[in-house]
Amino acid sequence: MFTWIHAAMALANQRQDAREPEPVQRSGGEATLLIVDDDPDILRVVKFYLTKQKYLVETAGNGAQALAVLRENPTIELILSDVMMPEMSGLDLLKQVRGNPLWTDLPVILISAEGETSRKIAGLNLGADDFITKPFNFDELMARVRNHLRLRRLQREVMQANEKLTQQNDRFLEDMEAARTVQLALLPETLPQGRSYHLASKYVPVDRVGGDFFDAVPLEGGTKLGVLVADVCGHGIAAAFITAMTKISFRNACFETSDPAEVLASMNRALNPNIKNGYVTAFYGVYDLKKRQLAYASGGHPPLLVHRRSEKRVLELLPQATFLGFFEKVAFETSVLEIQVGDRIIFYTDGMYESRLLGEEFFNAQRIGQSLMSRHDQELEPVLTGVLSDLSAYVGADRFRDDVTLVGLDIRE
Repeated sequence: MFTWIHAAMALANQRQDAREPEPVQRSGGEATLLIVDDDPDILRVVKFYLTKQKYLVETAGNGAQALAVLRENPTIELILSDVMMPEMSGLDLLKQVRGNPLWTDLPVILISAEGETSRKIAGLNLGADDFITKPFNFDELMARVRNHLRLRRLQREVMQANEKLTQQNDRFLEDMEAARTVQLALLPETLPQGRSYHLASKYVPVDRVGGDFFDAVPLEGGTKLGVLVADVCGHGIAAAFITAMTKISFRNACFETSDPAEVLASMNRALNPNIKNGYVTAFYGVYDLKKRQLAYASGGHPPLLVHRRSEKRVLELLPQATFLGFFEKVAFETSVLEIQVGDRIIFYTDGMYESRLLGEEFFNAQRIGQSLMSRHDQELEPVLTGVLSDLSAYVGADRFRDDVTLVGLDIRE
């Protein structure tokens, strides 16, 4: 009986003879395929057609032999296997392949006879990628082989790209953590305290590395106290570097003069050549313990609040000047406020001032003042905690849209 495979073999022999003088030149980048079938005629003719397409071909007579070939040749990229074979069937081979983590993504095309629907379903349930039915068209077979190889290579490329992105993300997170460590080290570990005043702070960065910064320094032998609150435009590693420059420029300036405007001007001169397309807002106050006076200046920062508890009101200090670092020359102005015993001075950043629930008003200076006044008889630390709680309740979330910094200064005597 002259079957379809014999016809294919005859055609293959004719083509083999016709091309004998010119052996196939294989490209080292071509895929290696594994054909598994107990019929040597099928192995021969399928191998011929695959080799003609410049594939490298390995063969096996049953599933057990195929497993041995797979172990010896890790470069195999696709398996083309008959279903019905002695010793180990194509389905059993498929189970072994899918159970090995080295081969889980290896495309497997099963070959079955017509009418073997149950075996097709079983094969698909076991993880077969495709089925082709005998007698098959070799052009169709080649097309399916090419498609599955292309799909696997695309999947490998995606996996490699994901792995590369994961590595880059891990390095980025390491850099961010290093920047966070640096930035936290820039913040004062402890705040200066005195008999006539008390300082406290709250710092809530929105990201691993925020843009807020604050500092407090005793000046002129402890007769004055300087308090700075600053906000660097942006977040992340770049903001951390600018924060470091902000602290250095502040520390270099604050011990040279107790005039807040001169300190901000000096900081601006230091920051301007080193900030590209960025800026820093800042509010600097110097409290004279003997005179009970607060000298202050602002560089584009939200207003300072003074809760005058003796009068049950909140003052807003609104000096006008632009931010630091953007312009080469900026004119800052120092203002002075007489301070009373019991006054509570609140420095903060715009992460609080500009927070709001969608469609609602900002949690502005007036709302901060109301929060302060509702806790007029409490100590400073719980007051700052309470103000943050009011902010969280107002915006409906514990996570804010921007960094939030609160620094409180209580005047005791």
